[in-house]
Amino acid sequence: MQAYKYIQNYLLESEFSPGERLTELGLADMLGVSRGPVREAVRLLIHDGLLVQKGVHIYVFDPTFDDVIDIYLCKEGLEPLAAKLAAQNMTQSDQGTLLDIINRTNKALAHDEKRDIVKFNTEFHDLIIQSSGNTQLIQFMNLIHAKNLYMRNNILSNYARRDNFFEEHVRIADAIVNGDGVQAESEMKQHIQNDINMIGTIFKSKQKDDSI
Repeated sequence: MQAYKYIQNYLLESEFSPGERLTELGLADMLGVSRGPVREAVRLLIHDGLLVQKGVHIYVFDPTFDDVIDIYLCKEGLEPLAAKLAAQNMTQSDQGTLLDIINRTNKALAHDEKRDIVKFNTEFHDLIIQSSGNTQLIQFMNLIHAKNLYMRNNILSNYARRDNFFEEHVRIADAIVNGDGVQAESEMKQHIQNDINMIGTIFKSKQKDDSI
C-alpha cells in the first residue's frame, strides 16, 4: 500500500506525463523497493484507471475528450444532489470551514497561486460531498475521485475558469449555509455544466493546435 500511495501521488502531482511508458523496474528503483510491491501497486492503479496496460507494457493514463466528459457527466449527476443534501446536513463547524475555503481561494486567486487554487477547489467539492451524509453517494464519488483529480492536475490545470468559477463557488456556499437545498442543487448543476462547456472549448483548441 505504501508503494501504491507513492506512485499514486506521483501520478496526481504530474511527476509522469500522460501516455508515458513506465516499467516495474524503473518504479522499483525510484521507490527503493523490490518489484513485488510495485507489481501489486501497478495492478491496483490499473484498476483505478490511472495506469493502462497495453500488451505487456504499462502507460500513464492519457485521457481523451470522451474520458474527461464521462467523468464530468458523473459529477453533474451526483454533485448537485450532494450540494442539496449538504444544505440540510452540514454542521456549523463545516459551514465555517466551507466559508474559510472560499476566503483562501480568493486570496490564492489574488496572488495567482495556481497550486493553491487547485487545492482549495478540491477541498471545496470534497467537503460538500462528505457533508451530504449519504454513504452511497460518497462511495460513488470516491470511485472517481483520483481520476478526476488526475485530470484536473494534468489536463485542466492551465485552464481554470478564473473569471467565473469563484463567484459560482460563493453562490453554492451561500445556498448551503442558508439551508437552501434547492438553490444549492441548482447552482452546483450550473457550475458543473459550465465546467463541461469549458472542457469542450479546451479540447477543440488543442485539436486545432495539433492540426497546424
